[in-house]
Amino acid sequence: MKIRLMTFHTPKNYGAVLQAYSLMSYLSRNGDDVKVIDYNTPALRAKYPIIPKGRGFKHLAYNLIMLPTYGRKRKKYQKFDAFVQHNFRLTERYESLAGLTSAPPEADAVITGSDQVFNPSRIAEERKAFYLDFVPEGVRRISYAASFGMSAVPEDRREEIAAYLQKFDAISVRESTGIGIVRALSGKTAVEVLDPVFLNDKSFWRGVEKPYRKDFGRYLFYYRLMGAAGSDDIARKIAAEKKLKLVVMTDGLMRWKADRVLRDVGPEEFLYLTDHADFVVTDSFHGVAFSLLFEKQFAFSDGNPATRERGVNLLRAAGLEHAATGAGEGQAPQLDYTGIHERLAGAENASRAFLTEALRG
Repeated sequence: MKIRLMTFHTPKNYGAVLQAYSLMSYLSRNGDDVKVIDYNTPALRAKYPIIPKGRGFKHLAYNLIMLPTYGRKRKKYQKFDAFVQHNFRLTERYESLAGLTSAPPEADAVITGSDQVFNPSRIAEERKAFYLDFVPEGVRRISYAASFGMSAVPEDRREEIAAYLQKFDAISVRESTGIGIVRALSGKTAVEVLDPVFLNDKSFWRGVEKPYRKDFGRYLFYYRLMGAAGSDDIARKIAAEKKLKLVVMTDGLMRWKADRVLRDVGPEEFLYLTDHADFVVTDSFHGVAFSLLFEKQFAFSDGNPATRERGVNLLRAAGLEHAATGAGEGQAPQLDYTGIHERLAGAENASRAFLTEALRG
Protein backbone atom coordinates (compact mmCIF):
# COMPACT_ATOMS: atom_id res chain seq x y z
CA MET A 1 0.00 0.00 0.00
CA LYS A 2 1.30 3.48 -0.86
CA ILE A 3 0.94 5.75 2.16
CA ARG A 4 2.06 9.37 2.07
CA LEU A 5 2.36 11.57 5.18
CA MET A 6 1.62 15.28 5.26
CA THR A 7 3.27 16.54 8.42
CA PHE A 8 5.83 18.91 9.89
CA HIS A 9 9.31 17.61 9.17
CA THR A 10 11.04 20.92 8.33
CA PRO A 11 10.92 22.77 11.70
CA LYS A 12 13.98 22.86 13.92
CA ASN A 13 11.78 21.49 16.67
CA TYR A 14 12.40 18.19 18.43
CA GLY A 15 8.77 17.16 18.78
CA ALA A 16 7.81 18.00 15.20
CA VAL A 17 10.66 16.04 13.63
CA LEU A 18 10.49 13.05 15.98
CA GLN A 19 6.71 12.63 15.74
CA ALA A 20 6.98 12.57 11.93
CA TYR A 21 9.80 10.02 12.09
CA SER A 22 7.82 7.88 14.53
CA LEU A 23 4.69 7.72 12.36
CA MET A 24 6.73 6.94 9.24
CA SER A 25 8.69 4.21 11.03
CA TYR A 26 5.61 2.60 12.58
CA LEU A 27 3.65 2.45 9.31
CA SER A 28 6.66 1.06 7.43
CA ARG A 29 6.86 -2.07 9.57
CA ASN A 30 4.20 -3.93 7.63
CA GLY A 31 6.09 -3.53 4.37
CA ASP A 32 3.96 -0.67 3.08
CA ASP A 33 5.49 2.00 0.85
CA VAL A 34 5.55 4.96 3.26
CA LYS A 35 7.02 8.37 2.47
CA VAL A 36 6.78 11.86 3.92
CA ILE A 37 5.58 14.45 1.44
CA ASP A 38 8.45 16.92 1.16
CA TYR A 39 6.28 20.03 1.34
CA ASN A 40 9.07 22.46 2.05
CA THR A 41 8.12 26.00 1.08
CA PRO A 42 10.03 29.25 1.61
CA ALA A 43 7.33 30.32 4.10
CA LEU A 44 7.81 27.18 6.21
CA ARG A 45 11.60 27.49 6.13
CA ALA A 46 11.39 31.15 7.16
CA LYS A 47 9.68 30.21 10.44
CA TYR A 48 13.01 29.07 11.93
CA PRO A 49 15.73 31.61 11.10
CA ILE A 50 19.02 31.32 12.96
CA ILE A 51 18.88 35.04 13.73
CA PRO A 52 15.30 36.02 14.65
CA LYS A 53 13.84 38.80 12.53
CA GLY A 54 12.19 41.86 14.02
CA ARG A 55 12.25 45.61 14.38
CA GLY A 56 13.00 48.11 17.08
CA PHE A 57 15.75 48.77 19.59
CA LYS A 58 14.75 45.95 21.97
CA HIS A 59 14.95 43.37 19.20
CA LEU A 60 18.31 44.70 18.05
CA ALA A 61 19.63 44.62 21.61
CA TYR A 62 18.38 41.05 22.03
CA ASN A 63 20.19 39.88 18.89
CA LEU A 64 23.40 41.60 19.98
CA ILE A 65 23.23 39.85 23.37
CA MET A 66 22.49 36.49 21.72
CA LEU A 67 25.04 36.88 18.91
CA PRO A 68 27.71 34.68 20.59
CA THR A 69 25.19 31.80 20.77
CA TYR A 70 24.18 31.72 17.11
CA GLY A 71 27.16 29.60 16.08
CA ARG A 72 25.97 26.77 18.34
CA LYS A 73 22.42 27.27 17.10
CA ARG A 74 23.68 26.83 13.53
CA LYS A 75 25.25 23.50 14.55
CA LYS A 76 21.90 22.45 15.99
CA TYR A 77 20.16 23.28 12.71
CA GLN A 78 22.76 21.29 10.78
CA LYS A 79 22.07 18.28 13.01
CA PHE A 80 18.35 18.56 12.31
CA ASP A 81 18.96 18.67 8.55
CA ALA A 82 21.27 15.66 8.78
CA PHE A 83 18.69 13.68 10.80
CA VAL A 84 15.98 14.27 8.19
CA GLN A 85 18.36 13.55 5.30
CA HIS A 86 19.60 10.26 6.77
CA ASN A 87 16.41 8.92 8.36
CA PHE A 88 13.41 10.11 6.35
CA ARG A 89 12.02 8.66 3.15
CA LEU A 90 10.84 11.72 1.27
CA THR A 91 8.90 12.32 -1.93
CA GLU A 92 10.10 14.85 -4.46
CA ARG A 93 10.37 18.40 -3.10
CA TYR A 94 7.28 20.63 -3.33
CA GLU A 95 8.09 24.33 -2.99
CA SER A 96 4.49 25.51 -3.33
CA LEU A 97 0.86 24.44 -3.08
CA ALA A 98 0.56 24.88 -6.85
CA GLY A 99 3.23 22.24 -7.44
CA LEU A 100 1.59 19.91 -4.94
CA THR A 101 -1.84 20.33 -6.56
CA SER A 102 -0.66 19.97 -10.15
CA ALA A 103 1.40 16.82 -9.51
CA PRO A 104 0.37 15.24 -6.20
CA PRO A 105 2.33 12.18 -5.08
CA GLU A 106 0.83 8.87 -6.12
CA ALA A 107 -0.84 7.28 -3.09
CA ASP A 108 -3.57 4.95 -1.87
CA ALA A 109 -3.90 6.97 1.34
CA VAL A 110 -2.61 10.30 2.63
CA ILE A 111 -2.36 10.92 6.38
CA THR A 112 -2.07 14.41 7.82
CA GLY A 113 -0.76 14.85 11.37
CA SER A 114 0.35 15.21 14.07
CA ASP A 115 0.85 18.50 15.84
CA GLN A 116 -1.05 21.65 14.78
CA VAL A 117 -1.76 20.68 11.16
CA PHE A 118 -5.38 21.76 11.68
CA ASN A 119 -4.53 25.19 13.11
CA PRO A 120 -6.88 27.66 11.33
CA SER A 121 -4.46 30.55 11.81
CA ARG A 122 -2.00 29.20 9.23
CA ILE A 123 -1.73 31.00 5.90
CA ALA A 124 -4.22 29.95 3.21
CA GLU A 125 -1.71 27.86 1.25
CA GLU A 126 -0.69 25.88 4.33
CA ARG A 127 -4.31 25.32 5.36
CA LYS A 128 -5.08 23.79 1.97
CA ALA A 129 -1.96 21.62 2.12
CA PHE A 130 -2.32 20.29 5.66
CA TYR A 131 -6.08 19.77 5.32
CA LEU A 132 -5.25 17.64 2.23
CA ASP A 133 -7.18 19.80 -0.24
CA PHE A 134 -4.69 18.71 -2.95
CA VAL A 135 -5.46 14.98 -2.62
CA PRO A 136 -7.28 13.54 -5.69
CA GLU A 137 -10.66 11.85 -5.46
CA GLY A 138 -10.40 8.15 -4.72
CA VAL A 139 -7.41 8.50 -2.36
CA ARG A 140 -8.21 7.99 1.32
CA ARG A 141 -7.82 11.11 3.45
CA ILE A 142 -6.95 10.43 7.09
CA SER A 143 -5.88 12.60 9.99
CA TYR A 144 -3.79 11.16 12.79
CA ALA A 145 -3.48 13.04 16.10
CA ALA A 146 -4.20 16.34 14.40
CA SER A 147 -4.38 19.41 16.63
CA PHE A 148 -6.30 22.66 16.06
CA GLY A 149 -4.05 24.47 18.52
CA MET A 150 -7.07 26.35 19.89
CA SER A 151 -10.33 25.58 21.64
CA ALA A 152 -12.57 27.00 18.87
CA VAL A 153 -12.26 27.86 15.18
CA PRO A 154 -12.71 31.59 14.42
CA GLU A 155 -16.03 32.45 12.80
CA ASP A 156 -14.47 33.63 9.53
CA ARG A 157 -12.73 30.25 9.02
CA ARG A 158 -15.52 27.87 10.07
CA GLU A 159 -17.06 27.39 6.62
CA GLU A 160 -13.67 26.79 5.00
CA ILE A 161 -12.49 24.30 7.63
CA ALA A 162 -15.84 22.50 7.58
CA ALA A 163 -15.52 21.94 3.82
CA TYR A 164 -12.07 20.40 4.27
CA LEU A 165 -13.19 18.11 7.09
CA GLN A 166 -16.18 16.83 5.09
CA LYS A 167 -13.79 15.19 2.61
CA PHE A 168 -11.95 13.08 5.22
CA ASP A 169 -12.54 9.34 5.40
CA ALA A 170 -11.29 9.06 9.00
CA ILE A 171 -10.42 11.75 11.54
CA SER A 172 -8.43 11.44 14.75
CA VAL A 173 -7.26 14.31 16.95
CA ARG A 174 -4.65 14.72 19.66
CA GLU A 175 -6.73 16.69 22.18
CA SER A 176 -10.26 16.00 23.40
CA THR A 177 -11.32 19.55 22.46
CA GLY A 178 -10.77 18.63 18.81
CA ILE A 179 -13.59 16.06 18.94
CA GLY A 180 -16.15 18.79 19.62
CA ILE A 181 -14.72 21.07 16.94
CA VAL A 182 -14.94 18.36 14.29
CA ARG A 183 -18.50 17.45 15.29
CA ALA A 184 -19.68 21.07 15.32
CA LEU A 185 -18.17 21.92 11.93
CA SER A 186 -18.71 18.73 9.94
CA GLY A 187 -21.03 16.43 11.87
CA LYS A 188 -18.31 13.77 11.69
CA THR A 189 -17.10 11.73 14.65
CA ALA A 190 -13.42 12.16 15.49
CA VAL A 191 -11.39 9.84 17.71
CA GLU A 192 -8.85 11.00 20.30
CA VAL A 193 -5.49 9.24 19.91
CA LEU A 194 -2.00 9.62 21.31
CA ASP A 195 0.79 11.55 19.64
CA PRO A 196 2.74 9.44 17.07
CA VAL A 197 5.79 9.19 19.34
CA PHE A 198 3.77 6.68 21.44
CA LEU A 199 3.37 4.32 18.48
CA ASN A 200 6.92 3.18 19.23
CA ASP A 201 8.25 2.02 22.58
CA LYS A 202 11.24 2.86 24.77
CA SER A 203 13.53 0.32 23.10
CA PHE A 204 12.83 1.83 19.67
CA TRP A 205 13.76 5.31 20.85
CA ARG A 206 16.89 4.07 22.60
CA GLY A 207 17.95 2.70 19.23
CA VAL A 208 17.65 6.21 17.80
CA GLU A 209 19.39 8.21 20.56
CA LYS A 210 23.05 9.22 20.43
CA PRO A 211 25.22 10.44 23.34
CA TYR A 212 25.80 14.15 23.70
CA ARG A 213 29.45 15.20 23.47
CA LYS A 214 29.77 15.80 27.23
CA ASP A 215 28.88 13.78 30.31
CA PHE A 216 27.18 15.72 33.12
CA GLY A 217 27.09 13.11 35.86
CA ARG A 218 23.86 13.40 37.87
CA TYR A 219 21.73 16.14 36.36
CA LEU A 220 18.28 17.64 35.99
CA PHE A 221 17.48 18.14 32.30
CA TYR A 222 15.41 21.27 31.71
CA TYR A 223 13.94 21.33 28.19
CA ARG A 224 13.14 25.02 28.09
CA LEU A 225 10.93 25.78 25.07
CA MET A 226 8.82 28.74 26.24
CA GLY A 227 11.21 30.12 28.81
CA ALA A 228 8.72 31.73 31.18
CA ALA A 229 10.06 32.95 34.52
CA GLY A 230 7.75 30.66 36.47
CA SER A 231 8.99 27.62 34.58
CA ASP A 232 12.60 28.65 35.22
CA ASP A 233 11.92 28.92 38.95
CA ILE A 234 10.48 25.40 39.05
CA ALA A 235 13.57 23.95 37.37
CA ARG A 236 15.94 25.74 39.75
CA LYS A 237 14.00 24.75 42.88
CA ILE A 238 13.79 21.06 41.99
CA ALA A 239 17.46 20.91 40.96
CA ALA A 240 18.42 22.44 44.30
CA GLU A 241 16.05 20.15 46.21
CA LYS A 242 17.55 17.04 44.60
CA LYS A 243 21.14 18.33 44.54
CA LEU A 244 21.42 17.81 40.78
CA LYS A 245 23.37 19.75 38.18
CA LEU A 246 21.03 22.00 36.22
CA VAL A 247 21.46 21.31 32.49
CA VAL A 248 19.29 23.58 30.33
CA MET A 249 18.51 23.13 26.63
CA THR A 250 17.24 26.37 25.11
CA ASP A 251 17.49 28.83 22.23
CA GLY A 252 16.41 31.70 24.44
CA LEU A 253 18.07 34.26 26.65
CA MET A 254 19.10 32.94 30.07
CA ARG A 255 18.39 35.36 32.91
CA TRP A 256 20.11 33.24 35.56
CA LYS A 257 23.02 30.85 35.82
CA ALA A 258 22.82 27.13 35.14
CA ASP A 259 25.53 24.50 35.35
CA ARG A 260 25.34 23.97 31.59
CA VAL A 261 23.36 25.67 28.83
CA LEU A 262 23.05 23.61 25.63
CA ARG A 263 22.26 25.20 22.29
CA ASP A 264 23.66 22.69 19.78
CA VAL A 265 21.60 19.59 20.59
CA GLY A 266 20.34 17.42 17.71
CA PRO A 267 17.22 15.19 17.77
CA GLU A 268 19.13 12.01 18.69
CA GLU A 269 21.02 13.84 21.46
CA PHE A 270 17.79 15.25 22.85
CA LEU A 271 16.54 11.68 23.28
CA TYR A 272 19.78 10.71 25.03
CA LEU A 273 19.73 13.68 27.39
CA THR A 274 16.13 12.96 28.36
CA ASP A 275 16.73 9.23 28.80
CA HIS A 276 19.84 9.63 30.99
CA ALA A 277 18.63 12.50 33.19
CA ASP A 278 17.97 11.94 36.89
CA PHE A 279 15.00 14.28 36.63
CA VAL A 280 13.30 16.24 33.82
CA VAL A 281 11.55 19.59 33.94
CA THR A 282 9.89 20.78 30.74
CA ASP A 283 7.35 23.28 29.46
CA SER A 284 7.04 21.31 26.19
CA PHE A 285 4.32 18.82 25.20
CA HIS A 286 6.88 16.51 23.61
CA GLY A 287 9.16 16.96 26.60
CA VAL A 288 6.34 15.40 28.63
CA ALA A 289 5.79 12.69 26.01
CA PHE A 290 9.40 11.50 25.99
CA SER A 291 9.63 11.74 29.78
CA LEU A 292 6.73 9.29 29.90
CA LEU A 293 8.25 7.02 27.26
CA PHE A 294 11.59 6.88 29.09
CA GLU A 295 9.83 6.48 32.47
CA LYS A 296 11.46 9.55 33.99
CA GLN A 297 10.63 11.38 37.16
CA PHE A 298 9.55 14.75 35.75
CA ALA A 299 7.51 17.91 36.21
CA PHE A 300 5.52 19.81 33.59
CA SER A 301 6.21 23.51 34.06
CA ASP A 302 4.13 25.35 31.44
CA GLY A 303 1.91 27.85 33.23
CA ASN A 304 0.55 29.57 30.11
CA PRO A 305 -3.18 28.77 29.64
CA ALA A 306 -2.84 29.20 25.86
CA THR A 307 -0.31 26.37 25.52
CA ARG A 308 -0.63 24.41 28.77
CA GLU A 309 -3.74 22.39 27.86
CA ARG A 310 -1.90 20.19 25.34
CA GLY A 311 0.47 18.90 28.02
CA VAL A 312 -2.24 18.63 30.67
CA ASN A 313 -4.40 16.60 28.27
CA LEU A 314 -1.58 14.07 27.90
CA LEU A 315 -0.95 13.98 31.65
CA ARG A 316 -4.64 13.38 32.20
CA ALA A 317 -4.53 10.35 29.90
CA ALA A 318 -1.72 8.94 32.05
CA GLY A 319 -3.47 9.88 35.31
CA LEU A 320 -0.72 12.37 36.13
CA GLU A 321 -2.30 15.79 36.52
CA HIS A 322 -0.26 16.22 39.72
CA ALA A 323 2.94 16.28 37.63
CA ALA A 324 1.77 19.72 36.55
CA THR A 325 -0.11 20.99 39.60
CA GLY A 326 2.50 20.00 42.19
CA ALA A 327 5.29 21.53 40.14
CA GLY A 328 3.80 24.98 40.59
CA GLU A 329 5.50 25.27 43.98
CA GLY A 330 8.72 23.67 42.76
CA GLN A 331 7.81 20.37 44.41
CA ALA A 332 9.05 17.23 42.69
CA PRO A 333 6.23 14.66 42.34
CA GLN A 334 7.07 10.96 42.72
CA LEU A 335 5.67 9.01 39.78
CA ASP A 336 4.77 5.31 39.94
CA TYR A 337 5.07 3.91 36.42
CA THR A 338 3.19 0.70 37.17
CA GLY A 339 -0.15 2.46 37.01
CA ILE A 340 1.01 4.81 34.27
CA HIS A 341 1.84 1.90 31.96
CA GLU A 342 -1.59 0.40 32.48
CA ARG A 343 -3.35 3.64 31.60
CA LEU A 344 -1.23 4.42 28.56
CA ALA A 345 -1.29 0.87 27.18
CA GLY A 346 -5.00 1.07 26.42
CA ALA A 347 -4.62 4.42 24.69
CA GLU A 348 -1.62 3.18 22.69
CA ASN A 349 -3.51 0.10 21.50
CA ALA A 350 -6.55 2.20 20.56
CA SER A 351 -4.31 4.59 18.63
CA ARG A 352 -2.75 1.75 16.64
CA ALA A 353 -6.18 0.24 16.02
CA PHE A 354 -7.43 3.54 14.59
CA LEU A 355 -4.62 3.59 12.03
CA THR A 356 -5.25 -0.03 11.05
CA GLU A 357 -8.97 0.52 10.53
CA ALA A 358 -8.57 3.89 8.81
CA LEU A 359 -6.13 2.48 6.26
CA ARG A 360 -8.17 -0.69 5.78
CA GLY A 361 -11.26 1.35 5.09
